[in-house]
This record gives sequence, structure tokens and C-alpha cells, in this order.
Amino acid sequence: MRNLLLPEIQALLKDNKLDVLKEFCEESHPADVADALEGLAPEQISTILSLVSPEKAAEIFGHIQGHQQVKFADAVDAKTVAGLVQEMDPDDSADLLRELDESDAAEILRHVAEEGREDVELITSYPEETAGAIMTTEFASLRENMTVAESLESLRRDAPNKETIYTIYVVDLKGKLTGVVSLKDLILADPAKRVSDIVERDVISMGADRDQAYVAKKMQDYDFLAMPIVDKARRLIGIVTFDDVMDVMRDEATEDMYYLASLNTDERVFTNPLKSVRLRAPWLLVNLGTALLAAFTVSLFKSTIAKYVGLAVMMPIVAGMGGNAGAQSLTVIVRGLALGEVSIRGSWRALLKEMSVGLLDGTICGVIMGSLAGLWFKNFWVGLIMFVSMIVNLVIAGLFGALVPLVLRTLRLDPALGSSIFVTTATDVGGFFVFLGLATLLLGHLV
Repeated sequence: MRNLLLPEIQALLKDNKLDVLKEFCEESHPADVADALEGLAPEQISTILSLVSPEKAAEIFGHIQGHQQVKFADAVDAKTVAGLVQEMDPDDSADLLRELDESDAAEILRHVAEEGREDVELITSYPEETAGAIMTTEFASLRENMTVAESLESLRRDAPNKETIYTIYVVDLKGKLTGVVSLKDLILADPAKRVSDIVERDVISMGADRDQAYVAKKMQDYDFLAMPIVDKARRLIGIVTFDDVMDVMRDEATEDMYYLASLNTDERVFTNPLKSVRLRAPWLLVNLGTALLAAFTVSLFKSTIAKYVGLAVMMPIVAGMGGNAGAQSLTVIVRGLALGEVSIRGSWRALLKEMSVGLLDGTICGVIMGSLAGLWFKNFWVGLIMFVSMIVNLVIAGLFGALVPLVLRTLRLDPALGSSIFVTTATDVGGFFVFLGLATLLLGHLV
């Protein structure tokens, strides 16, 4: 069946043609159905989800965007939400409940069966952005003393409820992770053999309190489809799957992009305008303060500018080039920190590299802009001032573009947080001071 558009769904609801909507939900991919439901009122979504089985409804609901899920949970009764939470993957259920008020989340969990409730409560007990907070408890595990035949029978029975069975984890009687075995090895092994005979003991795992970005990077490094997560006693409590890692990478990239632009990560395209103002205004006010600092620097040389107005024409070029160069260095360093390419211990190498790049780029741009300025104003000294200022400011850009995120990481803050404002301030203030300071020293050659 073809995908329905939002106006078509609204018309079908109005005409009470629920059989068509039911067919659409059952025959289409849950992600396509979720996309089609975007824009409907929570009550309308609830009506459509009630047309299909609880399992199918949970699949569709799981693909609805997080803020829409929260809006739905706030609008409908707790029992309806609990029915969806019961059938959703535990990690997805935990993500939803974290976004709700504590009282609302507790009321929803009260209607969830004990087994499902324990899994969700375990995941929500770990801090956000840790491995424990994004893991799922639906993993396949076997005992060491089981035979291969018993293992395959166990997998046949439990596989429908597991996230993945391509990699099976082996545990002892206390639930401690002791090894890993692939589904391929199990299928090819002698049925009479025991799991302990074919298990791979050298298993890599992560603690539940590990940072989610670190876990995602390690999964990329090792090409893992899933990473086992253990508690402090090394008991296997969950796995982080590849789709979880994709979500983490998307969220981390979004967060860095927002922070580099001095935006709050809670803002979306259609966020209420007043809320957007509240989220953006604080950083804009910080930026206003740094802009005043740059303006104060210019004011120190107002008499020089008054005597040679041509300086005012060149000032934006010096500041603009410094800002752009600083943004380049900043982006490279923030990405390097996020991917683990740069460590605090070896940060001096990154600083030297960015300053060297600034020196060479500044020389290239300085020669070009210095020559143009000298010809434009028919004055060699204007060209020399522009040449030196361009070099110095691009070195400053490289220095602060690397230094600011490294300092923030040392302070255990996100290296992208407000970095662009501080780097731009450094290049503006430094560029104006060098450019106008040189002009003041050489004013006799300009006038």
C-alpha cells in the first residue's frame, strides 16, 4: 500500500474510514507510518495506534520523534502510554520516561508489568550520556555448561524477544561475562560440544558508567555490531547496539554544531518563539559584552583613525579573516577532541600546528592583501601594516582556535561550548590592536 499523506489521514479520520488506516499501519514500515502521523493531535495518533496490535503500535510509536512522544504522553492517559512502554525496547522506553515529569513517569511505570518495569528502571538509574543509559537489556546469553544443541534450542525460544543474536554472550552461574560466541560458530559446531569448548575468552566490554561517546568510538574502532555492558561486579547487564551508536553520533554532532553556534540543544525548528528567545538571549548578551570589548579596543585609536580614515576601510578585513581562520582551527580541534585524536597531554603539538598554519596562511593572505592595500591607497606603509597585521592575527586565530576548546576540556566542559564567541573576541581584539597599533606607530608615514 502506498504511503498516505497527512491531509489524507485527517480526511480518513474525519470520515471514520478506520479500516483504511488500519491497513496502512499494518502493511507499511513503522518508520513510514510514524512520519505520516507527524502533525496529528495526540488523540488522533492514539486512535490510529489502537487499530493495530500492541506490538505494532509500539513499533510505530518508537519511530515517532522524541518531542512528539513527550507531547503524546502528556496528552493521553497513563495507562495508554504504559501499554506502549510495555512493548517498546527498554532503552527507548527509558528515553521517553526521562523526558517526562517524575510524577508522570512514575504513574506510567505503575501500569507496566514488573519484568518490563525493572528493565526500564535499571536503564534510567544511570546518568544520561553513559553506556548504561543507552543500553538495552534484551540481549542473548548462554551458560558455559550448556551443550551446543541446548544453546540453539534456547536461542530459538528466546530470539524473538532479543535485540540481536548474531553475537551471543557467555556468562557463568553468577551472571558474570566470561566470553563471547558467534551464531555462526554455534551453527557449525558439534551439537554435543559444550559452549565452554568454543567460547572466545578475549571479550571486550565496557562499564555501565562509561561515557556514551567513548563507547561509540570503540564500537567504530572494533567494527562491533554490539558492545556488552557490565556492572562493577562484571555482571552482564545489557548491550549497546549499532543503532544506539548511530543515535549517539547524531546527538553528539548536533550538540557540537549547536554549541559552536552558541545555541541551546533544546531548541528545534518549530520551538515556540518566546522559548527560542529565552534560549538564545544569554549567549547573545555574552557576545554583546565581548563586542563592546572589541569596540573599546578600537576607541583607543580613534585619533589615529580620524587622521587617516582609510584605516576604517581595512579594519573589517583584518577582523573578518581572523574570525574565519579561528573558526577553521576551532572546528578541527573540537572534532579531534570528540574523536580522541587530540589528548590534553599532547595538546602542545596541536597548538604549534595551528599556529604554524596561521603563520603560513597569514603570510599568503598578507602578501595579497598588503599588495592590494598598497596599490589601493598608493602608500607602501599601508600595505606593510596590512601585511604584518594579517600574519599576526591569523597566528592569534590559530592559537585561540586550539587553546579555547583545550582549556574547556581541561575544565571538564564541552570543548564546543561558547568557543566561537571567545575565539572571535580574541581575533577581533587582537587584530584591531595590532592593526591600529602599527598604524599609530607609523602614522607619520601615512599622513
